[in-house]
Amino acid sequence: MVLLLRLLIAHLLADFLFQPGSWVTEKNERGIKSVKLLLHVLVVTFLSVVLTLDYFSWKIPVFIFVFHYLIDLGKIYLKPAKLNHLLWFLFDQLVHLVAIVAVVAITNHFSFDWKMKFTELVTDPNLLVLIVAYIFVIWPSMIIISLATKRWQNQINEDVEPSLSNAGKWIGILERVLVLTFVLTAQFQAIGFLIAAKSILRISVKSEAHARLLSEYVLVGTFISFAIAILIGLSALSFL
Repeated sequence: MVLLLRLLIAHLLADFLFQPGSWVTEKNERGIKSVKLLLHVLVVTFLSVVLTLDYFSWKIPVFIFVFHYLIDLGKIYLKPAKLNHLLWFLFDQLVHLVAIVAVVAITNHFSFDWKMKFTELVTDPNLLVLIVAYIFVIWPSMIIISLATKRWQNQINEDVEPSLSNAGKWIGILERVLVLTFVLTAQFQAIGFLIAAKSILRISVKSEAHARLLSEYVLVGTFISFAIAILIGLSALSFL
């Protein structure tokens, strides 16, 4: 585990602290001919060796160099034309994490029974309760809130200033996930701070009358959202 953490620190430092934006641009433009790509992988390898404190093993630097080079090269040439940049970034980092775990396994620093661990996870009732709780507050809750506030939606659809696409949906999902997490960790005071943070939201509309309607609509939706997350959290705690 210590080696895994050290290699992960080396990766994060090399990818985000010691990789200038100009290197990323040059890598994407020149691909396999990029000198900056080679330089970046050398930095990753150097930091990995330094942080592992194992200066006489050839496996770690060789495998880190090969894996990181191939992953970065694949990212350049296999990037989809139409993509979600956030998902692509998360996928890229996940592949790097898998590669680091593979390096640790190859160097025989730990053995891991994946089948046994997976079986333990899928048969752990506490984990299953948590999965059900988070799934419920993310998706079914969104439908419940939409149906509960449907009667007022037509009243607030007119004369509203343009807003970010799906911003309201993501705000609701994030707030319910946070509230559920706070309940599960018994941090109830944090819920108050979350409500206070959301209260600073100012709605820009074309008339005072419409501002009142929209404020009431947002307030109703917020309280329903918080109530669902709190109830699901308390219900999950009763099973844990």
